[in-house]
Amino acid sequence: MILFFLAVVAMLELARALPLIPAFRELAACGQHAMRLLARRGVSEWGKERALRILSGRMFVRAMRAGGLLFAAAAPLLVVLALDANWPEIAAFRTDWATRLALMPFTLGYAVLRWQVIPRVQRG
Repeated sequence: MILFFLAVVAMLELARALPLIPAFRELAACGQHAMRLLARRGVSEWGKERALRILSGRMFVRAMRAGGLLFAAAAPLLVVLALDANWPEIAAFRTDWATRLALMPFTLGYAVLRWQVIPRVQRG
């Protein structure tokens, strides 16, 4: 249970530290730019196709970056689930709801303490 709790804490910290939201915002902005380009009048089809080829490359790079950041944030939990095959204690977290409910107050308590209480105390 402690290993799973530490993995969830590491996942929360990584999700907070990594620029996940800005990466997905950039991806959405690139998609919106492509939609505006398609709706633009007075531009030749050749120009639109060329611009869309460039935008599709940018969108691919931004999607790969956002997906990589998401994978990096979920990596601690994925490692614990990979260890599931060797340690039967960890398998309980996938199947047993009572174990999940026992872990929930600890993880929620950590999140509230980390992002609500500590910043308020530090501000004074």
